[in-house]
Amino acid sequence: MARKVAAGPVDPVRSSAVELFFDLVFIFTLGRLSATLVEEPSLLADAQAVIFLLAFWWIWYNTNLATDSLDCERPTVQILIICVMLGSLLMSINVPDAFGGQGFVFVGAYLGIHLGRTLVMALYLRGTPAWRRPVRGIVWYLMSGTIWFAGAAASGDEARVLLWAFALAIDYSGPVLGWPVPWLGRARSNEWHLSGEHLNERYRQFIILALGETILATGNFYRLSPRNLANTTAFLITFWTVVFLWWTYFYRTTSSLAAKIDTAVDPYRINLRASYTHLVMVAGILLTGIGGELMLKEPDGQRSTGNVVAILVGPLTFLVGRMIFEIWVFDRLTRHCLAAVAACLILSPVATQFPPLAVGLLGAATITIVAVFDLTHRARIAGGVNPVSGEDVALRRTR
Repeated sequence: MARKVAAGPVDPVRSSAVELFFDLVFIFTLGRLSATLVEEPSLLADAQAVIFLLAFWWIWYNTNLATDSLDCERPTVQILIICVMLGSLLMSINVPDAFGGQGFVFVGAYLGIHLGRTLVMALYLRGTPAWRRPVRGIVWYLMSGTIWFAGAAASGDEARVLLWAFALAIDYSGPVLGWPVPWLGRARSNEWHLSGEHLNERYRQFIILALGETILATGNFYRLSPRNLANTTAFLITFWTVVFLWWTYFYRTTSSLAAKIDTAVDPYRINLRASYTHLVMVAGILLTGIGGELMLKEPDGQRSTGNVVAILVGPLTFLVGRMIFEIWVFDRLTRHCLAAVAACLILSPVATQFPPLAVGLLGAATITIVAVFDLTHRARIAGGVNPVSGEDVALRRTR
């Protein structure tokens, strides 16, 4: 069976123009999330940002699964993606007002996206072994929808955070459990025909989008700041960190993900693990941008634990996501990545005595060292493969 069940005999694996158009809304989304955290730093704001990020990522991830099965050149599919884009934009506009008077608008858009997309998928996939996938999804989204609306009706931000976190736990646990539904059972591997190259390309595109938004936001913040030596140094440190986040991701992290998905016994399980770990890496990129903006606000600010958490946690989160990705998807542990994470954790108490610029420099140096070890490791094993070509060779385990 062709992968694109709504297509003709051609089975394209490249991202379509409408998918790239759809991604544009997430530049605005990530910008809204980072601005919210910079303006109102607090534990409650952090929890709300996590809720927002999980909700938006789940839309992006499941929309990719839809476009992996449908022909995006068909006008009806393009209209579907544009409707998802509009719903995502409405959700983004209501960040952080969803925890105010716009809770029902946020929830209505979120559930409307998922239910509408899965209903269209059910219509397109009828007559194929995959038709049960969207039917199970509809049942699960109706189940979590009751919790979503209960959260929107709740009074108080804390209650809403707890209820929406529970609703997201239902949404995220569905695929892990196989979306068990009475009479339909759990999802089977023959219901999935995934294109590893297409999905790998989509992950890479979102990482580029997140890195680009971080650079734009930092540049705009620097534009509005005094052009003194401290602010210029903070800007350059953030830019340096983002560049080497790009390097460590594209040089090593996903170079063979496409082949891994295509050859896996259970390709959906591999793709799901890739999704969860990419979410952690995207969060690390987002936090890196926030740390950069905080450095620009107070480059010589007061030494505090908060400075360390806000500035160092971005690169650290990214490296943790990358490390889990390699373990979970490729069954390998990169020792220099583990050493970098351990060094950051060990040095964090000491870093509380440093000013923000010094903490930022520590994070930049850590990610740079990982990138250098990636370069030497890849050159030693593969003979110097182009870092962004997407080509890979059989890598030995680096345990």
